[in-house]
Amino acid sequence: MPHVKINGTEHEFPPGMNVLEACRSIGVQVPHLCYHPALKVVGSCRLCKVEVVRNDRRWIDISCKLEVADGMEIFTDSPAVVKARRMTLEFLLANHPLDCPVCDEAGECKLQDFYFQYALHDSRMIEVKTRKHKAQDVGPSIVLDGERCVLCSRCVRFLADITHTFELGIFGMGSREELSVKPGGRLDNEYAGNVVDICPVGALTDKDFRFKRRVWYLRSAPSVCQLCSRGCNVRIDYDLDPYHINKRTFQMRTHRTEATAYQRIQRVKPRPNQAVNGYWICDLGRYGYRSTDTADRLLTAMLRSEDELKSVSLPDAVRAMAKGLGSALKGTKNKLAVVVSPLLTNEEVFAVWSLFHEKLALPNLDHRLPIDPDWTGDDLLRTPDPFPNRMGCEWIGFLPGEDGVGVKELPDAIRSGKVDTLISILADPMMFLDEPAVKRLKRRYIIARELTEGSRSWADVMLPAAAWGEYRGTFTNFQGRVQRLEAAFEPLGDARPVWSLMVELSAALKKNLRWKSADEVLRSIGLSVRLFQGLALDEIDAEGVMLGSQGKRAAG
Repeated sequence: MPHVKINGTEHEFPPGMNVLEACRSIGVQVPHLCYHPALKVVGSCRLCKVEVVRNDRRWIDISCKLEVADGMEIFTDSPAVVKARRMTLEFLLANHPLDCPVCDEAGECKLQDFYFQYALHDSRMIEVKTRKHKAQDVGPSIVLDGERCVLCSRCVRFLADITHTFELGIFGMGSREELSVKPGGRLDNEYAGNVVDICPVGALTDKDFRFKRRVWYLRSAPSVCQLCSRGCNVRIDYDLDPYHINKRTFQMRTHRTEATAYQRIQRVKPRPNQAVNGYWICDLGRYGYRSTDTADRLLTAMLRSEDELKSVSLPDAVRAMAKGLGSALKGTKNKLAVVVSPLLTNEEVFAVWSLFHEKLALPNLDHRLPIDPDWTGDDLLRTPDPFPNRMGCEWIGFLPGEDGVGVKELPDAIRSGKVDTLISILADPMMFLDEPAVKRLKRRYIIARELTEGSRSWADVMLPAAAWGEYRGTFTNFQGRVQRLEAAFEPLGDARPVWSLMVELSAALKKNLRWKSADEVLRSIGLSVRLFQGLALDEIDAEGVMLGSQGKRAAG
């Protein structure tokens, strides 16, 4: 193991590590623009200079291409290094436009940060700046500003080495070199939004976020994408200030209804997790946030009265639902079926299981919803399963009991009269039932995030569930990794996390569940499911916790 001195303190590093990463691992930040840990090293920006001393020789070198070696001494802030970085920045800024007041990257721009940290010089340019193409529409979701580009080639390497789609390239020579889409092409792949994340300046911007909000108004919360079973780690950037006007988005993939005027989530960014998604997310996850504030959100409880679904208070709807369930359970418990979506968190699934399996001993429980035939996985991140918590449902045991009816058997059971009452939780019954079967049911109880036209015509009671970003809890991905979601903000209207609705319903049924938080529910899961034993929400770190098949925790 090489022993290296950095700024006078000796450290030990694994062989093959570059000096930039070695410095970063001990908390010493070296400025850089072109280097990215997931991309091949090119050393083009020349900004990560350090002073190196070895074998009685002293020189300035770029740290991204220099490997640690035994006996090496590194200085990251010597006068010679500061001067070299200042000179490099002067060259990088020579033709750079003064767009900071109108640039979406302002506040997050690395070039801007490094200028204030090292340069702070007045321009000495007397020549006319080189002009390049501005605000080019290079794809359905991306805008390119050639003048802001510092030719770091991060985007080019991402599209060549990660997506293998090769849409962007650097063309020309000398000061006329320019980033551009390849002739006749468009930047249009399922991971295109990542080029905005890795761009260190404002050259590549996202149409969905462009001119929507200044970044210093944003607050953030860590979360997990809910659009496939990988559970990519993401960051929700949101703004709750009602005085900030929300610009309507015009990205190519939109939710089926328009966002409301009060749109809280402004954007979704990937959160690095080497064990799950690396540094990337797909565009479906990136732009899939709109359902949280969509215009068809179910924000009040609904109760059918005089053949019309009307808004009522949540306690009234819960009491009506409990009364109907009581009637359904008077004969045989086989008359009632409960179907949940694997969109639910572990805590929500367990709460439903605790009430209907443990307290009421119902056999007809299932989560195995059919997968949309149009859904496909890919070779990078997206899995063939569009549900984030199918593994959690399996481990908790949300499955039919002895002689129980599952999703596949449910249509026949309804037609034969074996089942006459359905509780569907975040699962549109039209996903697994046909219209005649739905209409044949005597009682139809729905817990949903959205009020659809179909549910408006046949649901007897609807309870509003909290949407993504409004609740805390955990998902278990297809690998068996339990990951934590944090609530970014409070649920709108009367919406509640499903575990909380189960607590209220259990009280109305006199089968009390007494949890007061998602953490309490998770601790209860550990008492029933050995794999979850000892888990606590606040103790699940950023990488999540990998659970082994024999109940042993695997290292993150």
